Amino acid sequence: MKKVGRNDPCPCGSGKKYKQCCLRAEEAKKEAEANDRSEAVPRAIQWLMLKHDQRVRQALDEGFFGTLNDDEYERLQVDHAEAFQGILVNAMEWLLADGTLLIQGREHRVADLLLGRGGPLFSAEQRQWIELLTSTRLGLYEVVDVVPGESLVLRDILFPQQAPVLVREKSGSRDAARLDLMAARILPVADHHELSGAVYSIPRQRSFDLIDELRNELKGRTPDDATDVKEILSVIIPAHWLEWFVRPLEIPQIVDRSTGEPILLITDYYRVEDWPALEHALSGETDVEGSRSEGWDCLFEGDDGLQRSRLSINSGRRPDQIKVSYHTQRYADEGRPWFEGVAGTAVVFRSREIADPKGMLSQAKPGEDRKTAAGDEVPPEAIGEAIEQYVRQLYADWADQPLPVLDGKTPREAIHTADGLEQVKFLLHTYEHGEAQQAKAQQRPAVSYEFLWQELGITP
Repeated sequence: MKKVGRNDPCPCGSGKKYKQCCLRAEEAKKEAEANDRSEAVPRAIQWLMLKHDQRVRQALDEGFFGTLNDDEYERLQVDHAEAFQGILVNAMEWLLADGTLLIQGREHRVADLLLGRGGPLFSAEQRQWIELLTSTRLGLYEVVDVVPGESLVLRDILFPQQAPVLVREKSGSRDAARLDLMAARILPVADHHELSGAVYSIPRQRSFDLIDELRNELKGRTPDDATDVKEILSVIIPAHWLEWFVRPLEIPQIVDRSTGEPILLITDYYRVEDWPALEHALSGETDVEGSRSEGWDCLFEGDDGLQRSRLSINSGRRPDQIKVSYHTQRYADEGRPWFEGVAGTAVVFRSREIADPKGMLSQAKPGEDRKTAAGDEVPPEAIGEAIEQYVRQLYADWADQPLPVLDGKTPREAIHTADGLEQVKFLLHTYEHGEAQQAKAQQRPAVSYEFLWQELGITP
């Protein structure tokens, strides 16, 4: 049956447009039903706390929070006081959908208590919502598209053969971004889908262990194996999610593969006195490649046989400026006298900047002043350039490096299988998602990872 358009004649025969006639009544009815449904969970929780208060607390302590020790549970409440109310929302929904209560020595599903004889008095819409909630599994989803204030399109990470789902979501879609990961329950309501209410925000950079464990547990199972899949997801996802609150991510020291030294972003600035002389001097060096328009690199062969750059030379913001960049202290200590010996009087040294990429990537906060040691504000473009230089150096031979997350395969090897290709794409999207978040927090342009896609010859 063809859907009636807002400006079509109303099917009731009144002669009015549909939007001026029956549509108003239908929308009012839907809003009333939605408001009624929204009371289902509070009514269920109120009834449970009234009838089974101590059993509920025991079920949450041993079930939802059961993987935390006493110290971690206390720190969760103290250190994450603002987030704890949201954590309790997820905990109570878990109780309704997946929890059990020990009553007179027997385990009873909370869903059976709510929907069986003697349960709370629900309206028809409220009962339907509780039935949907208690029968729907958690899923792990990637945000494919967002219409802020309206909707999300979610792709199932664990069962990618499932078609992406358009979810009507007002509040959550305002803060969501493409490539975000979340765990949630998607409920079919009338002619659309909605999120149940509880949402687990999943940090992509910490999601690999979670996804690996889930895939191992779900091996051989399909979405049709509803009971098994529902139980596995309801145990593993909340456990990992809570762990991320109380066990912070350790950021490793970033080191140069050739020297083992910590990575630093060191940039020397020079005023160019004689461009032709500088170009001529660099063209005479056998280990230097490039040009004034593209920039120069001083190359060497590493122990693994791959070509790497010990320094790069690029034009500055002014016509008479160049910058020479290094990514370890040793390269800078050796590179500056070498460069000045080659360039001679064609350049004059002006200043040096040093930045720790680990600090730049992990500690910058939204709205934080970007100051140099001299007190001048660093332009966001300059920060972006420095981080892009670091990223390109860090990932120079990424495509041919064995990675634990790819089971010891290199990205170039992994893409030859369908599963490996999906893993590599997920990894690249994770890099891009993390960079987009950092760039937004640091108020700078985001660095593109397109060069990695191109290196592998694949598309997003």
